[in-house]
Amino acid sequence: MARKRNNLVNKNHEFSNKIMMFARALNLNTIEEYQDWCIEQGFSANMDKSDSELKREYIHFRLKQHKREGNIRYIIQKIYSNQIKHNTLNNEILKIISDGFKRINNKKLLRDVLFYLDEKTKLLNYKEYVTGIISLVFDYHLWLRPYDKWIPNTRNVNRQFSSLARYLFTKYDVPEFMDSVWFVDEKGPKGWFIHIGQGNNIRTANSLPIAMTKKMAHYFLQAPGNYDVYAAFRWAQIHSIGGDKIIANAVAETRIVRMFNDNDFWLSVLRFFVANPMLDKNQYNPIVDYIWHEKYENRIVFEERGIARQLGPAQPNFSMYGRTPESLLRQVENWHRRLGKETKGGVLQWVKSRIQDFRFVEGKINTKNMKIFTIRELLSSKELVAEGRKQNHCVATYARSCFSGGTSIWTMDIQDCENIHKMLTIEVHNPSKTIRQVRGRRNRLATKYEMNIIGRWAQHENLAISSYLNI
Repeated sequence: MARKRNNLVNKNHEFSNKIMMFARALNLNTIEEYQDWCIEQGFSANMDKSDSELKREYIHFRLKQHKREGNIRYIIQKIYSNQIKHNTLNNEILKIISDGFKRINNKKLLRDVLFYLDEKTKLLNYKEYVTGIISLVFDYHLWLRPYDKWIPNTRNVNRQFSSLARYLFTKYDVPEFMDSVWFVDEKGPKGWFIHIGQGNNIRTANSLPIAMTKKMAHYFLQAPGNYDVYAAFRWAQIHSIGGDKIIANAVAETRIVRMFNDNDFWLSVLRFFVANPMLDKNQYNPIVDYIWHEKYENRIVFEERGIARQLGPAQPNFSMYGRTPESLLRQVENWHRRLGKETKGGVLQWVKSRIQDFRFVEGKINTKNMKIFTIRELLSSKELVAEGRKQNHCVATYARSCFSGGTSIWTMDIQDCENIHKMLTIEVHNPSKTIRQVRGRRNRLATKYEMNIIGRWAQHENLAISSYLNI
């Protein structure tokens, strides 16, 4: 009898250890906690369980844990209470939220707003709107109404965000394009939104990039909804001097859309475009690039390996006075030819950006309609020159911007059953991961079909596409 009793004790001891190990796997510390958990989850609290029963319990636990961790409210709470560190997150939206908590003073308000919007909308599914929501909360001291009294009256997330921003800050109507100010980390533009929304004239807002006339202020409010706020200033300028939306849309694709230094000079360029309405709008970009290069770009000549001399801009006093479209285009063409020649400095090369190349296959080989699209980064001035020659545009001017890391240039090809064809050249602004220009041969615009392929790449690499490129 004694031997039999001892065997039973040993068996219970082994089983007790086994249950205890299992309980710890469920993040429970005692047998009693494990029994309570079993009762709550609808399992037996009897300790005499088989391995298969324990396995079912563990699967149940993991499924519930996975569901809980997939709940954004659960993770937001963990981030808020500092139980999840920023560097452990692998989701872009959650990283934005975590960064928002780090930067904002009223962390509880941000958490409560995120909880409320998660309940009422799908805004938290999109990183641009999450960025916008955090921006709205940063200026909570200027709110006119409590956030939890806002009720969405549409399922469209774009209109939901527009409605929320206006509910919080405005008494009067604000143009649709002004919504873009909440998606960038710039204080001034957000102030313009609030300034207009409280019934004030844009002319009296602080930190405007250019002085506004009454006429410009009138046209500013009429800028298209797909513009950003800086493009709206150029829209206002162009219309105030007699231009139209076709000219404004073409200017919106050039570098001067966000560049307001030396505004008097660039206003003279805009007047030149307005005065020559038959000038091919596809020439605006190469003209602006040429002017920029001649008037502002610092020339660097390598006298020997590793030793360079700065010569300054070629034409620092460049003026539009007396120029005709024909003469200006001849100068642009001559400049393109010069770009095609190798300089004394040799070939610039640069490190590949963090954005990955892209490959997309359309159709099937057995039906002979298969097409393979590739988008790859150009990594030297020599490659840019070759691209510019092939496409007959001035992409070679971007060599130093690529070398400095601020810009990356990409080429898009298509391969069919017969050959490989060059399609587009793409400019990406690296810091913001934004596609800013897309051009084909002789600066033609991309087709909707081509933009669809670029859209796939953008989605895969989390790239934004400038609003004026969404055709």
